[in-house]
Amino acid sequence: MQEIPKVAIIGGGASGIFCAICLLSFGIPVVLFDKNKTLGKKLLATGNGRCNIHNQYTSAKQYQTSSFSTQEIQSILENFSFQAFHKFCQKLGIALAIQEDGRVYPLSNSAKSVLEIFTDFLQNSKHFTIHLETEIIDLRQTQEGFALRNAQEERIYPYVILACGSEASLRLGGSDKGLKLAKGLGLRVLQTYPSLVPLNVEFQWLSSLSGVKITANITLKQENQILKTLLGDVLFTDYGISGFGVLDISSFVQSKQNLKIILDFLPSLEERVLENQLANLMKAYPNRNLTALLSGFLHPKIAKAFAQNFSWNPKNTKQLKQLVYRLKNFELKNPTTRGFENAEVSGGGISGKEINPKTMEYKKCQNLYIIGEMLDIVGNRGGYNLAFAFSSAWVCAGAIQNKLCNSKFL
Repeated sequence: MQEIPKVAIIGGGASGIFCAICLLSFGIPVVLFDKNKTLGKKLLATGNGRCNIHNQYTSAKQYQTSSFSTQEIQSILENFSFQAFHKFCQKLGIALAIQEDGRVYPLSNSAKSVLEIFTDFLQNSKHFTIHLETEIIDLRQTQEGFALRNAQEERIYPYVILACGSEASLRLGGSDKGLKLAKGLGLRVLQTYPSLVPLNVEFQWLSSLSGVKITANITLKQENQILKTLLGDVLFTDYGISGFGVLDISSFVQSKQNLKIILDFLPSLEERVLENQLANLMKAYPNRNLTALLSGFLHPKIAKAFAQNFSWNPKNTKQLKQLVYRLKNFELKNPTTRGFENAEVSGGGISGKEINPKTMEYKKCQNLYIIGEMLDIVGNRGGYNLAFAFSSAWVCAGAIQNKLCNSKFL
C-alpha cells in the first residue's frame, strides 16, 4: 500500500484549522500554510473574545447568497449539524454552553481556550505539518497535482483546500489574496462586500448623539421598498451608527444606491398612544419645555437634540403630530458601510455555481476544494458564520476521505 498523500490547506482560520483536525482524525496527513504568525487570529476575536462558536438553531434561512440555493446551503449544514459538532467538541475536550436564544459558547467563555484545544490537537498529530508566515503567492494545476509556490520554494500536492478567508478584519489578517488564487484557477468570484459592519450616514446633528445607545426598530429602505426591518441596538457615533442591530442590517446595504434608514426611537409605543400621552402631559404641565417633556421617554441627549432642532409651539396640535411622526420615523440618508477594515465578515466571494455542495469541490477541477468565508455565503450574527465554516470543512474532509477510501491509499 502506498503512502497516503498529504492534503495542503491554504489558510489557518476557523475553516482551515477545523478541516485539518477532521482530516487528521481520519488518518489523512495535512500540511497547512498561513501567512500570519499565529493560527486563528480572527477566531480569537469572535464574540468579543468569548467565541460565539455555533448556534443550535442553524438553518439556511440565516444566510445570504446570490449563487447557492437554499437547498444547497441546508445540505451543507445538515451534513454536520450542531448535534454532530457538539459531539465532536466533546471528543476534543471542549465543553459547550447553549443559551436560550440558541447561541453557543465554550463553557470557558473564552475563544483562547477553543484555539488552545484546536492547536493542541494539531501539534500532537504526527501527520501534521505547519508553515506559518508563509504566503502562497501562486497556485497552478499540473499533471501531478497542484503547484504551491511561496517566496522560498514550490511544491506539488495532489489535494488542495482553499480556506483563505476574506478581506474582512484587515487588522486580524484578512485579505483578498485567496480569492486572487482562486481567480487564477478560473473560479468565478462575485463582488465582495463588507458585512456585519457599522454604517456611515448623513445627518446634520448626529455628532450631538455620539455615545448614546438605544433599542430601536430599524428599517432599511430603497426608494419606497423595504429591504429589511428589525428590532435591535443602535449606537450613535461621530461618523454614523453602530450597535448589534446596525451590524445585522448592514448585510443588506452592500453597494446599493438611494438607501435610507428609518429609526423608530420608541418601538414599544404606537404613534396614537405616544401622541395621547404627550398631549396629556402638556395639559398637566403647560410650562414644561420640550426637552423636559421628551426626557420622560428618550435619552436626555436625544430629547435635547430634538428640542433644539424642532420648531415647537405647544399650542399647535399639528406640530405635535409632526413631532410624534418624526420620533417614530427618524430618517438617516445614504447609509454606506465602513469598509472591510471594520467588518466582521465578508459577503460575496466564490460563486456557488462553481462548487459541488456535496463535496465542496470545484466542479471544473478535481481535488481542489473551497471552504468557509471564501464562498458566496454570509451568515447572520449569532454563531452562524462559524457554523458554516465548520460544516463546510467537515463536508470537504469527508469527501476527501471517501475519495481516498475508494482508491489504493486507505
